[in-house]
Amino acid sequence: METVPSTLTKTYFPQGPLQQFRFVDSTSFRCFRCGETKKSRSTNVYSGDWSKRLCNGCYGRLLSLYEIKAGTAAEDQKAEDLVAALLSAVAADDQCQAELRLRASEKRAEQLSPESVRFIATAEHVAGELQEDPHLEWSPAVIGLCKAVETEVVVRILRPLAASASREDLRADESDKDLKRVATFCADQARTPPELGAFAYFLQTAIHSQNRCKTSALLRCFQKLMAEWRGSHWLLDPKGLYCKLIDLTKFRNRAAHIDELGMGDYDSCRDLVIGSEGMLWKLVVATERCK
Repeated sequence: METVPSTLTKTYFPQGPLQQFRFVDSTSFRCFRCGETKKSRSTNVYSGDWSKRLCNGCYGRLLSLYEIKAGTAAEDQKAEDLVAALLSAVAADDQCQAELRLRASEKRAEQLSPESVRFIATAEHVAGELQEDPHLEWSPAVIGLCKAVETEVVVRILRPLAASASREDLRADESDKDLKRVATFCADQARTPPELGAFAYFLQTAIHSQNRCKTSALLRCFQKLMAEWRGSHWLLDPKGLYCKLIDLTKFRNRAAHIDELGMGDYDSCRDLVIGSEGMLWKLVVATERCK
């Protein structure tokens, strides 16, 4: 543990694990996050450890994450704000290089939408930079993986479902608490697509509610769509996509809250999403059209 560098003149209130201090004299230090050497009267300390000093730039980026997570916005909005923070933290050239590395190392990525590839590649790039300290805030990287799944669900399931239901009267489904978010999107694709939790509720209803499968125009279209996909049994298996979505939503919700996520959380989420038996690869297979 390093000592305080000089005479302390002001101590600021902690912001999550971050705290700022001001001293009489300027002091040189190495930012433990970006590795650059800085000199300033102000010092930002991570988790009370004076060996983990942050430059103002890194302090500002981390502070913005904790402000998002501690804010009063809805979970969905927090998740979107964290995704924006993830993408803004990586330069466009670095994002491009990360996408190329992902496509070269994981041939299955060629089956994913460009948006999903961007989210995964950026999450992996940020995760690589965070390896030096496994306890640093990994929430944006976790959210990036979640966003990739959410994007692929929209591209592979929800937009085809909307096209299939385009001539149906969905007003009754829009009034159903378990179907309304998917139904309103299918009725008007200009709306914001349903988040992971809302789609999970829809899928649960499609799996378990035999009565509504008979009376709902939207669920009838969904069943018709499933018949066109060779691997759709995984989508309708209670232990299939639905179960994976529930597990993924737990990561997403923790990332959007005040909880600090570390490297172990990212590794577990990564295995769930793009591991050898990752849910994204199973989703690709499940939505392949029958020949």
